[in-house]
Amino acid sequence: MKPINPTNRFVPVIVLVLLLATSLLVFSLIYNTALETGQKISPWIIGLCLLPFLFGLWFYFIVVKQRNLIDGLQAQIELLKAQVESFMKSQKKETTQEIRKETLDYKKLLEKIIPNLPTDDIVKYGEALLANVAKTAEIVQGQLYLKNSQTDVFSFKAGYAFFSETTPPEYREGETLAGQVAKNQKLINIDNIPEGYITILSGLGKGSPKHLIIAPIISTENTTIGIIELASFKPFTSEHEELFSQLGRKLGEILSVNQ
Repeated sequence: MKPINPTNRFVPVIVLVLLLATSLLVFSLIYNTALETGQKISPWIIGLCLLPFLFGLWFYFIVVKQRNLIDGLQAQIELLKAQVESFMKSQKKETTQEIRKETLDYKKLLEKIIPNLPTDDIVKYGEALLANVAKTAEIVQGQLYLKNSQTDVFSFKAGYAFFSETTPPEYREGETLAGQVAKNQKLINIDNIPEGYITILSGLGKGSPKHLIIAPIISTENTTIGIIELASFKPFTSEHEELFSQLGRKLGEILSVNQ
């Protein structure tokens, strides 16, 4: 026979019923005895018969109250535990992202992106560069602008998936958004660019990317000698920003020779 679990919520009820049955049994014995002998039953005797039941009833409510209190505390503990676990998971996720940033090998990525070609044919070099960027960072369009050291004008040199019915406009430092990047020497990451601002043509039709990064190419003399514009259908992350900032510095070292 399986023993009764003392923590079962029905145990107090069972005990209470047994006490009531015992009280009634004792009372019935006393009552029958009194009838046979012709004696009157004292109220004190009735009270004594019911005393175990009354005590059990009092004990029952005490147990129920304590059980409810314990259940409430357990529920609060479980809620607190769930909140702590959720916080720890979020912290672990953020830590993992930070570790991934720290362990990301930008040097190897730059080796994949920067073409092993001479820079005397800047169009061929630029196209190869942007194609490598597209493979590495999933961009859908790219443009390379370089500054003429004589006129200080930035002009279009090479593109990737670039379509335009007119020649891309030239600009100086401080003119247009790209010119401002050249002046500030600081990359910008733009989300939700207007529809039609950039057009992508492919065998599947037209598309309009929503995300744009404009990064300066900075020479060893700390001057801006070029600009890279990169567009994507996906948002650019902080890792992309760091990668393209380093790419701009590295290209500045390489292309400074031709300036």
